[in-house]
Amino acid sequence: MEVLDVDEPPTFLNGPKPYQAVVAYDQPIGMHIYKFVARDEAGDGDDNVEYRLINTEPRGAFTVDPVSGVVQTALKHYKPGETYRIFVQARDRTPTDPEISQDSEVAVLEVFAGDRAPQFVEQQYTVLVPENTEIGSSIIAIRAECFKPIDKRRSKGKLSYQLYLDTSLIERELSSYFTIDTESGLVQLIKALDYDDDTLPKHHQLKAGI
Repeated sequence: MEVLDVDEPPTFLNGPKPYQAVVAYDQPIGMHIYKFVARDEAGDGDDNVEYRLINTEPRGAFTVDPVSGVVQTALKHYKPGETYRIFVQARDRTPTDPEISQDSEVAVLEVFAGDRAPQFVEQQYTVLVPENTEIGSSIIAIRAECFKPIDKRRSKGKLSYQLYLDTSLIERELSSYFTIDTESGLVQLIKALDYDDDTLPKHHQLKAGI
């Protein structure tokens, strides 16, 4: 038996996606706002990687430490409401074959100057619910993460989850089959499913809000 060492490029392990961060309008140069984390061998290897700053929009707005992956401010003032972008690539420091490219895909970090709304850990959820699922059963847990307030003297309130039908209507319409716990984000079944009745829905498309 012959064992081959398949050298794969690094993979970013950050989440959720898209990568997002916030920055205060005025703060000292060198403030830590984000940290990229990449691993060799498509995410399963070591952390002996180099972080390369490809570009920022606008140019020169941030720096990235090549060893730690930490993103730092490079300006003293950021325009309120402006979105800045940082393009970073990870490279394997110890490739098996130096002639083969060991660069990761380019990761894009969006940095908003100001406070921003919470971000869902997943952008889309797909769940198969059996017809015999009992009323009150837990279906899935939806989770969101808050960004730190740019003004450290203020604190943000608790998250409150909402669930409604995904329709084109302006007014939000609640689902008659599913509900969500406003504090935990746990989705539960509140009405029995019947896939044999053609008059009843078999596919439920819902939207979650905060």
